[in-house]
Amino acid sequence: MVTHPMKPGTYTVSSGYGSRWGAFHAGLDFACPVGTPIYAPADGVVVQGKDRAQGSVSGFGSWIWLDCQASVGKDFIFGHVHHPGILVKAGDRVKAGQQIGVSGNEGKTTGPHVHAEVWGSPGRTGGRHQDPAPYFTGATAPGGTTTKTGATVSTLYGIDVSEWQDGLYLAGTGVDFCVIRLAFGASKADRCAASHAKDWKTTGKPVSYYHYLTPWDAIAAQADLVKRQWDACGRGGGVWIDVEEPGITRAQVVAFRDALRSRGVTVIGAYSRANFWESLPGGEPTAAEGGGAIWVSHYGQQPYGPIRSIYPGDTASQWSYPLGDRKPDLWQWTDRATVPGWTSGVDANAYRGSVESLRALFTGGESATTSEEDDMFTDSDRAALLDCRAMLQTLCAQDMGDANITGPYGGWPQTGGRTRTDTLAAIAAKLGVPGTTDTKEN
Repeated sequence: MVTHPMKPGTYTVSSGYGSRWGAFHAGLDFACPVGTPIYAPADGVVVQGKDRAQGSVSGFGSWIWLDCQASVGKDFIFGHVHHPGILVKAGDRVKAGQQIGVSGNEGKTTGPHVHAEVWGSPGRTGGRHQDPAPYFTGATAPGGTTTKTGATVSTLYGIDVSEWQDGLYLAGTGVDFCVIRLAFGASKADRCAASHAKDWKTTGKPVSYYHYLTPWDAIAAQADLVKRQWDACGRGGGVWIDVEEPGITRAQVVAFRDALRSRGVTVIGAYSRANFWESLPGGEPTAAEGGGAIWVSHYGQQPYGPIRSIYPGDTASQWSYPLGDRKPDLWQWTDRATVPGWTSGVDANAYRGSVESLRALFTGGESATTSEEDDMFTDSDRAALLDCRAMLQTLCAQDMGDANITGPYGGWPQTGGRTRTDTLAAIAAKLGVPGTTDTKEN
């Protein structure tokens, strides 16, 4: 049983899950007066609550963290809460619908609200945050009524197109999203990519792109072509790696992902047939090796007809069949769908979730996101971490016999003349380990 954390009429949704202010907002914000009750969404155990010092949670000030993995497979975070009003502490067991605290205005905020996050298995430590809107929409409110939570959640339908659909008026198709081919291999730029993008973007709906990877063309040349095409389309969404040409290896998929990213191209994930992905030379890649998300082609009966009327449904077995270590984010179930203005058949795709979460996926938000707490590093924090990384790289390279790393006893120029011991001490000092100092800065 899932309970909404707020009573109806006590809040408004002020910010959703997804891109915001040049970063990624990993939760759902409920604007409400300070002191508004917050309730446990499910049975669970308190990880942190009143026991954590007020103001000590970066970004949030104070929070309530619930582990509900045993009951619903989720962790829940409620940030910016009023610390004096927290009713639970670490180790307490809570029941769905039980009041656990009240809203506040602590930490980095623009006004009183509750920031709610949902984390999948195994939890906030080691798991991935998820869009809370699909989870809380339709949940039972404290007191027994059902609720609605801002974002509209449903199955979204989209098509993928190339120059083979030249002449199709995309803005008139009525679908919810579109994936546009950029190129095939290293020498064939899709001649309709830019016009397709211009047409589709008039709808304001989510867009992404894909590149058909070939094993015989140089990785760098293919990445250069994708970058040019992506720029010509005005970007607006990330790029999928289309992995379906016989002869492609696992290593080539990873190399192409890295080549795109090195050119500043946002890589969303990989498209492939389930059986093809599983049999790649070098072994079945993880989702991360393909870019993060999974777009699977798994047809079955290949129905023909209007795109929405021939969808097999959200409970179809294809949704549960993983590619590597991840179940599909998008499912292409037929190439025989019809849309207004095109009856000869087009690839049909489905996404289960809100428009906001799909837009976040297409813009690369999920693969490079931080929670509101994690995004509170200052510039000096980042500089210190980069210094630590550089020094650690030097230590590792020396241990592996890199001839360019001199020392160790006289100190390395790459670490500012520090010896091995001094380098370790400097790293500890920059990370704030008590009792450590950097001899070069004293």
